[in-house]
Amino acid sequence: MLKNIILFIIIVIYSSLTFSNEKVKVHTYKNSKGFTFRNFSFTLTPENTVLASDVRLRRKGYSRNASNYRNEILDEKSINYIEYGQFQIFIPKEKFPLKNSADFFVIARMPPTFSSDPAYDKHVKKKKQLYERISKIVKENTGSVKVVFEFPHKNSEKIDANIYFRSYNGAYIDKVGKL
Repeated sequence: MLKNIILFIIIVIYSSLTFSNEKVKVHTYKNSKGFTFRNFSFTLTPENTVLASDVRLRRKGYSRNASNYRNEILDEKSINYIEYGQFQIFIPKEKFPLKNSADFFVIARMPPTFSSDPAYDKHVKKKKQLYERISKIVKENTGSVKVVFEFPHKNSEKIDANIYFRSYNGAYIDKVGKL
């Protein structure tokens, strides 16, 4: 009997640690062209965040010299990060708070800021500071970073494997709701 109780407790604890229990409120709005966007805030932790250079991703085909740009590692060593502030992180499918069609990871991508942007330096600096904070919590295995994700999918009940850090005109937007 005691053995069964201990087994039950272990299963309950493991389940709570394995799956995301973070509830998110999805904010929906239409832009001036009538396109619907959805965004929400999410707390990244070392338990739910995988950096692009992680060995688990290399086994999935990600590399610095990928033949397909979709498998290119976008981190602090990437030319896209250095020049445009673009990076990506990965969230294990089961730790992502919304239903998704990812195989293993939901890919969260920071869109680039191009040098033609009048506030280029400011926007890229803010993106790099965000990445550095995310990288630090993962590498030090402590802390959390609250971010805002956006997805232009028709269905807020289930998304595909890609989401984006919220951005507008080259800037990362750390607020939810309509702009």
